[in-house]
Amino acid sequence: MRRVVFVAVPPLQILDLTGPFEVFARSGGYRVELVTARRDGAIDSSCGLSLVRAKHYSTLRGPVDTLIVPGGDGAEELRCDSKFLNWLGLASRRARRTASVCTGSYLLAAAGVLDGRRATTHWAWCERFARRFPAVAVVSEPIFVTDGNVYTSAGVTAGIDLALAFVEEDYGRQRAKAIARDLVVYLRRSAGQSQFSTFMANPAVGRSAIEALLEWVPSNLRRDLSVEAMAERCAMSPRHFARVFAQQAGVTPARFVERMRAAAVRELLEDTTLPMKQIADRCGFAGTDSMRRTFMRIFAVAPTRYGSRPVSS
Repeated sequence: MRRVVFVAVPPLQILDLTGPFEVFARSGGYRVELVTARRDGAIDSSCGLSLVRAKHYSTLRGPVDTLIVPGGDGAEELRCDSKFLNWLGLASRRARRTASVCTGSYLLAAAGVLDGRRATTHWAWCERFARRFPAVAVVSEPIFVTDGNVYTSAGVTAGIDLALAFVEEDYGRQRAKAIARDLVVYLRRSAGQSQFSTFMANPAVGRSAIEALLEWVPSNLRRDLSVEAMAERCAMSPRHFARVFAQQAGVTPARFVERMRAAAVRELLEDTTLPMKQIADRCGFAGTDSMRRTFMRIFAVAPTRYGSRPVSS
């Protein structure tokens, strides 16, 4: 039975805690505990929901397999004392692995755990995080980053991705897949996937030409999806189209198409055993080389190695 301990400095972002907590609790094979920096055991959250009767961190005894620090206002503002930070640094060194969700990375950095390491946090906090902790090599794009036995993840639901990655690492892909299905989420997004996910690229902007295009592209990946072709579909000049698209979608047209194609490759890798050439063709790539480069750039893993998939040439 692996022991997973969540360490909360309130107020916290409640999903940073409850999302990954639920993954471990449903998986089996884990004993999940919660401790806090507050003496009264109360854990307030930014949404108004409160938890009570959590143990004080100083009462924690025995070995810990996985130490996880969720984020929130308490973490961002370091609402804790030096004694707690010293304990956190020591507890991290003793645990098999340490992780943060969202701005829980602030606490790990303040405790010295991230010095000299690559790390991430919620995209909106990356710049401030880098300024505040110059000893940390901040990476703003991925949903989670691994450096040795220390893992840092982006905002909110990225904590679920990280927890599923731990389950897969500990007990195999099938158990992680079963938990993901139970929770109605992806098996897991790859660590290297951008924080600006494919869902974020489909904003609620009203029934505009751009929104219609965003819905049309994923089903038409083999078509000409150049800026010029998409601009013509939206009855705009290429220059105006590129500007409006970036404003409404939050990403350039080329980057959006690239991510849609890579996401389609990922789905085919997970659900089929099609040869790589056929996958590349179905997803609109000129060949397997361009597919591999794009997939590596977005998911930080070669398509032939994704999910330990049997490889067809």
